[in-house]
Amino acid sequence: MFLIAVLDEACYPYRQHEKDAGLDLVARNTTTLNPTEAKKIPMGIKVEIPPGYVGLIFPRSGLATKKRVTLTNTVGVIDADYRGEIICHMVNNGSFKYCINRGDRLAQLVVVPCLIGDVYIVQEDDLSKTERGEGGFGHTGDN
Repeated sequence: MFLIAVLDEACYPYRQHEKDAGLDLVARNTTTLNPTEAKKIPMGIKVEIPPGYVGLIFPRSGLATKKRVTLTNTVGVIDADYRGEIICHMVNNGSFKYCINRGDRLAQLVVVPCLIGDVYIVQEDDLSKTERGEGGFGHTGDN
């Protein structure tokens, strides 16, 4: 369970379908994004994420793929102690002006467990060895 304070009646977050992982977040204001322009868009809510969890804000896939409007930081992080309004920094990567209307679904909030553990600084040789080792960035031949 986590708490949501709704600051604007047009901004109630909701799940489009009962089993959706994310709550759709909607724009508090109407604005226009010109091609390559980015703006901070208030979502009209504040949240209280429980300790041991993190709120992750993802772009809506349809908006990103069809209209090329997405989050500038690809995934937003809402820490458990943040109490300000949720803001999505949106960018228009398309070639045409895009109008965001009050109440438009722009992103989705997913709350997941997050390990907040002690950090120990060690020498590189102290890290355990694995079969994969240092292989990364498509080392298995996948594109």
